[in-house]
Amino acid sequence: METGTSGKASSLRWKILRQAILRKPNADEQSEIGIKRITRKTKQGFNLLPCHLVDDPSHSSDVTVCYTLPIDSAPKLYLTQRMVDHAELSDFEICNKYNIDNTGLVCQWPSEEVLAYFCLSHADMFRSKRVIELGSGYGLAGLVIAAVTEASEVVISDGNPQVVDYIQHNIDANSKAFGGTRVKSMMLHWNQNEISNISSTFDLIVASDCRP
Repeated sequence: METGTSGKASSLRWKILRQAILRKPNADEQSEIGIKRITRKTKQGFNLLPCHLVDDPSHSSDVTVCYTLPIDSAPKLYLTQRMVDHAELSDFEICNKYNIDNTGLVCQWPSEEVLAYFCLSHADMFRSKRVIELGSGYGLAGLVIAAVTEASEVVISDGNPQVVDYIQHNIDANSKAFGGTRVKSMMLHWNQNEISNISSTFDLIVASDCRP
C-alpha cells in the first residue's frame, strides 16, 4: 500500500511539473515576464504606476513601455528605453569621452517611479511653476509632471548625451499629453556646467537617486 501510494504521489508531482512546463502564459503573464526583462524593480515591486510592454523586445535593444497613470482622465505615457543589461561598445566610449557613467542608460530605476508617483500625488505644488528634473534617466517623473500638473515649463535633464536622446524621443512621443506645458530636454553635467546660470530660472528642482 505504501509503495503504491508513493508511486501515485510521484506520478502526480511529475504531472504537475509537466503541466507547468508546457503551459503557455496568458497575456498578463507575458506582459509581466516582459516587464521583468526591462526593469530593476525589487521582487516585491512598487507597482505604483501600472505599465506594460507595447512591443516585442526580443529583436531589439530598445523597448517601449506604456504607463497608465492612476488618476481620472490622465493620458497614457510611452517611454522608449534600453533593455536591462544591454550594453554596446559606444556606451563606454561616450562615458570616457564625457567623463560620465551610464547609470541613466542602464534601466528605469525604481526610485524614478517613486518620484513620479510623488509628483502625481502632489500635482498642485507644480501648477504654473517652472520645473527641472536632474539626472532624470529616461524622464518618467518629468513626463508625469508635464502631463498632469499644469506646470508652465518642465526641463528634463541628464548628463549622458545618449540618455538625453532618449529623453527627447520620449518628449516627442508624448507631446500631445502636455497641453500648454513647455517641455524640453537638456544635457546637464552637475560638476561641469555653470549651474549658477540656470539656478534662478526654476521654481522647483526634482531628482531621485538611482536606488530607492
